Amino acid sequence: MGSKQRTVEGSSPCSAAPERVWDVWTAPERWPGDVIEVGSVDGDFAVGSKVTVKVKGGVKTRSTLTRVEAPKIWTSVTTFPGLRLTYEHTIDDLGNGTVLTERVIMTGPFAGLFDRMTRAQLQETFVAVTAEIARSAESDPQP
Repeated sequence: MGSKQRTVEGSSPCSAAPERVWDVWTAPERWPGDVIEVGSVDGDFAVGSKVTVKVKGGVKTRSTLTRVEAPKIWTSVTTFPGLRLTYEHTIDDLGNGTVLTERVIMTGPFAGLFDRMTRAQLQETFVAVTAEIARSAESDPQP
């Protein structure tokens, strides 16, 4: 087993401004809906805080926020023996809307195996999650 880095991502367009998307995507208590069952953060949405997420049909995961740069990107990391998952959540400003992207960067000896086992499901989930966040940002103008 090699420790080559693997990446999986999914994106969705959004008509809302980056700041509006940021308000929704950094408020885990607002995430539950069609795709996400559980979303929470221990304390403020800041580097070092723990975020818990469970998507429908998936397992509950807990990660540590490692980067928070409003209104462009936030990242979190989950580690397992032999596997590190770095989740990036980016908001690209197009001037007349945004593109939301969620990606995971897998590293460690089990990255290849994890990639083979979960790639299709992760990509589908990331597209669904970014679309749900986009819909929420577009439909609810208040944080």
